[in-house]
Amino acid sequence: MGPTIAGGQVCRRHARVPLQQVSNMFRVTSLGRMDDRQLNRWIKRVLLLLVVGTIAFAAFYAFDRWRPATTPIVDQRLAALEQAVRDAPDDTVSRGQLADTYVAKGRFADALVQYNAILAAGKDVELATNGRAGAYMGLGQLDNAAKDYQGVVDIAKGGEMAKVDPMLEAAYYSLGSIAMQQARPTDAISFLEKALAITRSDADALYLIGTAYVATGQMDKAETALRSAVDFVPIGWSEPYTALAQGFTKAGKTAMAEWAGAMADLAGGKPDLAEPRLLALVNTDAAVDAAVGLGLLYETKGDTANAAVWYGKALAASPDNAAARLGIGRVGPGPSALPALPTPGVPAGGTN
Repeated sequence: MGPTIAGGQVCRRHARVPLQQVSNMFRVTSLGRMDDRQLNRWIKRVLLLLVVGTIAFAAFYAFDRWRPATTPIVDQRLAALEQAVRDAPDDTVSRGQLADTYVAKGRFADALVQYNAILAAGKDVELATNGRAGAYMGLGQLDNAAKDYQGVVDIAKGGEMAKVDPMLEAAYYSLGSIAMQQARPTDAISFLEKALAITRSDADALYLIGTAYVATGQMDKAETALRSAVDFVPIGWSEPYTALAQGFTKAGKTAMAEWAGAMADLAGGKPDLAEPRLLALVNTDAAVDAAVGLGLLYETKGDTANAAVWYGKALAASPDNAAARLGIGRVGPGPSALPALPTPGVPAGGTN
């Protein structure tokens, strides 16, 4: 039978049988002439080839996909630094990096060995002393840590950049922290004042000196410092509010203590506990602070309308309130006519 015609042309798709197809036909014909023994032998060979091929493919796939567990980056760095120090014991840069990495891994005793070796060589004294102080802190050896931090102070305080030196500021802060841990709040205040003179925006130092002021009964200074700390970190940090609550309680300021406690709940991720406590304060001496707190609470919930209302109430009562001004700047102005906060001692008409 000749080729078919499609549209007057020979249809090449049917014009001829491919050579490979002809070859396959011959194979089928020859198999048909085999006896049973030969056929079984061929079947077994084919099955064997399939099994071997499957195993080979599985092995290749596993090899291609499997990767040995990698060493964590910090461990790789640690191993490289250890080797670098073995290769060049006088390389204080590598030795210092090794010591710092030991500290990061919590291997404080090993870090001390490296810092001591650097100090024995008389090189990078300030950096090594500061690093060794941190290692002593990790080991809980506060007295040794304090000696080293004081050593950093003695080196750095006479430097040209002392007024802006971050290492000097950190040393003063650490000395203040050690003093607080050793129940020496007066000494802590002295160190922390020097730290804050270098970096006034150090929220941790503001918090710590605030707690020292509370411990020494200086509530006015404590309130200023602790409020400044939460101005920098208003949410997610409850400790300054807790310290304020303790200070206000000692000073007999019940409403303010309750406000600080409510704000500790809010900062600690418990807005459902904070909300009723703050609403209960809008007719007290803590009214403005409570209004700002409610504005912040609703802002964190994404309720900008209610947040604007409460920030607006705080501004109506205290036009210079910085926190309320910042809040309004973030959420936008609320209604143009806002009911004023109730006067303390006068029954409120409502809370919103």
